[in-house]
Amino acid sequence: MPGKGKKQKTAHVGPDQTPSSRDMDAHEESTDDEEDTSNRAVLAAITALKGEMAKMKDDICANVDRRIERVYNDLRQEITMANNSVQASIASIEANSQKLHDKAADMERAATAHSDSISQLEQQVASLNSDVATLKRKNEELEGNSRRNNIRITGICEGLGMTKPRDFIATLLKDALALNEQPMIDRAHRTLRQRPSPSEPPRPFVIRIHHYHVLEEILRKAATIKNLQYQGKTIRIFPDYPPTVVKRRALFNRARQVLRNQPDVRYGLLYPARLLVTHNGSQLSFTDPQKAEEYAERLTGSARHQMVEAM
Repeated sequence: MPGKGKKQKTAHVGPDQTPSSRDMDAHEESTDDEEDTSNRAVLAAITALKGEMAKMKDDICANVDRRIERVYNDLRQEITMANNSVQASIASIEANSQKLHDKAADMERAATAHSDSISQLEQQVASLNSDVATLKRKNEELEGNSRRNNIRITGICEGLGMTKPRDFIATLLKDALALNEQPMIDRAHRTLRQRPSPSEPPRPFVIRIHHYHVLEEILRKAATIKNLQYQGKTIRIFPDYPPTVVKRRALFNRARQVLRNQPDVRYGLLYPARLLVTHNGSQLSFTDPQKAEEYAERLTGSARHQMVEAM
């Protein structure tokens, strides 16, 4: 098949051509045939190369498409799995959140109910505390009234007055206090505890005086005698107060010690536990032992300051 753009040459010998001219023409024709053959081979190779390149392109594109599709499918599967996992996690979180919300609501309701119950209990406890305080006060008053005519005597040796304690105490009071007559005594006994050893102090006597005015006279005379003696032993006579009153009165001991022997100061401890202080005509009453101590310290400090100035 002749190549495109090639001139067709026909062997033609004219009458005026020589043999050498004919050989040259034949050689040229042979050269042209070889060029045509070479061109056709190149064209065939180019065509084959184009076909191979087209096939390679198709193969490459098909391979790329397959890989893209495989990657796409893998990614899609992974995304689907991840999405499913995320959805499951979200569902679990929502379920847990709902549970927590329900629990929080239950706890809030329970807290509200408990708060109401606690408020009621606090009110009940406050009411009960008030009732207990009232009952304690009334019990103290009743016990104080029951001991109203009682006195206590300490320092009497063990063994004395065992046979007839009332007669023994009546004689002791008359002799020790120089009474006009023996007081009428309803009861007399030592405190109800185990008998002490010889090295321990003797048990006090508890005595009930029949007449209250006689009791007042006994306490008044006992207060005026600084060192009350009986058979060579120092004895002391006190009112018989309830234990709670004794403890409350003992809290004022420090203030009384500070006020003792202070000039222009008189004081007394009233029943049940109230310290009355008179200084330079001014009278103050204390039910708080701490405040009483502070006042006593101020008085003594002022007195010391005045003494220093006087010196």
